[in-house]
Amino acid sequence: MIALRRILLRVGAAVAVLVLLASCATINRLDRYVIENASLRTEMRVPPPPTLNIGYSTPVDSGDPIGKALRIGTTIIKASEAAKAEPIMREALRSVDVPAIVLEETSQACASVLNARPVDRGQKADYLLDLDIYEYGIEAPSWSSSVSLHLGMTAIMYHNSSGEIVWRRKHITVDIPASPQMFGLGSAMGDIVSAGVLSGLTVDQLEEGFRRLALESARWVTRILEDDLYRARYR
Repeated sequence: MIALRRILLRVGAAVAVLVLLASCATINRLDRYVIENASLRTEMRVPPPPTLNIGYSTPVDSGDPIGKALRIGTTIIKASEAAKAEPIMREALRSVDVPAIVLEETSQACASVLNARPVDRGQKADYLLDLDIYEYGIEAPSWSSSVSLHLGMTAIMYHNSSGEIVWRRKHITVDIPASPQMFGLGSAMGDIVSAGVLSGLTVDQLEEGFRRLALESARWVTRILEDDLYRARYR
């Protein structure tokens, strides 16, 4: 009986922790405030630098010595290609202000779904929508797999005069795959844009492609925020 009681207490404590963590994930107090026709300013916190994570290794079968040697040679060649292409891709990625694109796409849309009046940065507002991109960058599991833009962020809405959190959505993530059209490539490339394909492009082509990829990612973020705010406000 004592052992069973201890188990039940541990389970209860674990459930309490899970409930606490879940409650920290989302906050919705929109029903306490009059948002319609109120002023809303959207701002973006200073994000971390973008990341470029591209793998180029190939699987090695220890039972196939000839294949193993060929794969090791292939890996060395791909590593050399990656080393040459990486600085160019990093330069192009740094030149595209992904957070600014997200801010521009979301500010008007979020104000619209709440029937609030958007105001420019620096102006006094009744409410503040604070966007925090805590990670973003280009991802590709391997040299020949599809390239995508990964983005993780949190959105918090404050009542300016009281400082209270009115609404919060944590851990918004999007992973948008690149398409050939984004980089001005023809249909002959197929549907997948790999890191190997990007390594053969110019900085200008990469910048344009990353910019279009960022815009598509921003539109997905906007849809997520619009849907969440609408459900939180009018459910």
